[in-house]
Amino acid sequence: MGVVRCMWCAALAVVLVLLTEPRAYAYTDPGSGALLWQALVAAFIGAGFYFRKFLFHLSPKKKIEKDEQ
Repeated sequence: MGVVRCMWCAALAVVLVLLTEPRAYAYTDPGSGALLWQALVAAFIGAGFYFRKFLFHLSPKKKIEKDEQ
């Protein structure tokens, strides 16, 4: 019984430590957020073009019939 109670106390202490916010002595300029958004948008657009290439190769190709006149 004592081991279980000790583990619960330790788990509670870990949760309480993780919930507290220490002071952050750091600075991020507004351009950093814009850079992150730009990277995310570029990643999604790049992934779209990358996977579109594979989907194009997997789809059945339609034969174009030329009219002979």
